[in-house]
Amino acid sequence: MSERFHIIVTGENGRSTYFAFSRSKFFSITSLLAACIIAAALIFITSGDSLFIGKKVHELEAELARTSQVTQIYLNEIEQLRKSQDERIEAIKQDYEFKLTNQQTQYDLENSSLKLESVEMMNSAIGDLNSRSELIESVMEQIGIKIVKPVPEKTGHRGGPFIPVEEQPHVALVKKVDEYLRTIKYLPLGRPVKGTVSSKFGNRTDPLNDRKGFHEGVDILANYGDKIKATAAGVVVCAYQNGGYGNYVEIDHGNGYRTIFGHLKSFSVKKGDSVKRGQIIGLVGNTGRSTGPHLHYEIRLNKKPINPQKFMKVADLTPALADMAQ
Repeated sequence: MSERFHIIVTGENGRSTYFAFSRSKFFSITSLLAACIIAAALIFITSGDSLFIGKKVHELEAELARTSQVTQIYLNEIEQLRKSQDERIEAIKQDYEFKLTNQQTQYDLENSSLKLESVEMMNSAIGDLNSRSELIESVMEQIGIKIVKPVPEKTGHRGGPFIPVEEQPHVALVKKVDEYLRTIKYLPLGRPVKGTVSSKFGNRTDPLNDRKGFHEGVDILANYGDKIKATAAGVVVCAYQNGGYGNYVEIDHGNGYRTIFGHLKSFSVKKGDSVKRGQIIGLVGNTGRSTGPHLHYEIRLNKKPINPQKFMKVADLTPALADMAQ
């Protein structure tokens, strides 16, 4: 085999050019040309990729710029919203504090008003209690009765230092009035019936036999059928026809006091009934040893008759006492 390659190139004028290459030189030139072609191809490809990548990078940078702008807009809006929210919260807080202050002021005013009303009511109540206390004391003086305070029960040996308690005036006054009321509730005060006293308590001439005798009560002239009232709270111990007394009612008021009603037309209570001051117990009559319609009225203390007239003198105070004693 020949070690040389022959290349003949014919031009347009018909002339031919002859080239002769050795095999090794041919392969060298061919390899060089192939290398150049490959290098050119790689340069072209690399250049194209670089342009593509550059374009993509530019697009990404542009997108990033737009995204940054949008992000900044969002951040600005968020900041504005935050400021607006802070302002709204501050406005709500101020409004709440204002309303709270107004409510506290209103509460303080109402509380002060209530305290003032309470003080006024307390002062009024104390004045009323004091007036009633004085009223009861005047009644006690008129009928000559002293109120005895209960003695505390002794329950054993005790000791320790004595520390006095400062009692408020209204508390002491309430206790005082309560003691008075407990005493006066069952005192037979006032008149049992309207009318004129025709026969007083004590020595007198008997209207039926003209003999001297002792009258244990008072006789009160009244109209036939007039209503007779209990003069204190108590319990009926007798209600029946009792000889010379005629129709007869006796009421036990406790503390040794009893009242007796004689010559009744009729009675509206029975033994064991509880009665209140001012309650109707019967009607004026002319039964028993009597010369005409009237009421025989007695007050007994520890079974002994006492003069009813000093108790009857407080008749005009009976309604007020009845209200307090209930």
